[in-house]
Amino acid sequence: MNFKETLIRPSATFSLKGEGLHPTSLHRCRPSPFRERVPAGRVRAFLFFVLCLLPGVSFSADPSDIALTHFQSGLAYERLGRYDDSYTELQLAANLEQDNPQMALALGVVANRLGRYDEALRALEHSIALDANSTASYFELALLYEKKGLSDRAVESWHRFAQLSQDEPLKTMAKKHIDYLEGRAVERPMGR
Repeated sequence: MNFKETLIRPSATFSLKGEGLHPTSLHRCRPSPFRERVPAGRVRAFLFFVLCLLPGVSFSADPSDIALTHFQSGLAYERLGRYDDSYTELQLAANLEQDNPQMALALGVVANRLGRYDEALRALEHSIALDANSTASYFELALLYEKKGLSDRAVESWHRFAQLSQDEPLKTMAKKHIDYLEGRAVERPMGR
């Protein structure tokens, strides 16, 4: 078989032993049965475990990097609607970086969606303690206070939110909440 015939036959390759051409079918490779049975996550975990056992190999990560990874995972789970997983990831992130107001805010929002109001309240108040100018924290906290029936605290949070907000429609919404909570709800005509 000459060089020209090798180019014409796509299934022919050189063998490793140097015995000339060896026909094999490269385009019809079947996946390994090992890959079909074992999930990739388990394989990665096993390899990581084995690497950790090797002498002289150590893995150390910055806690802020780990917290950021948990935070991003928690946000991704939240977008997917998997609130329990999101809560777990955000809780890990908030515990690793206790001085991060965004992590506390995200934890509070997800806890509120899960109906864990006391945990949401603690997380949102912690977020405000870390960043007193967080409009999102005041907004979520005001809604949570309303839900729990704490009208006085809700009014205070709505006032603070209205002071910090730059958006006029949001300020108007805050004023409507304040009016409602203070008993000055605007009466609507019947039929609307």
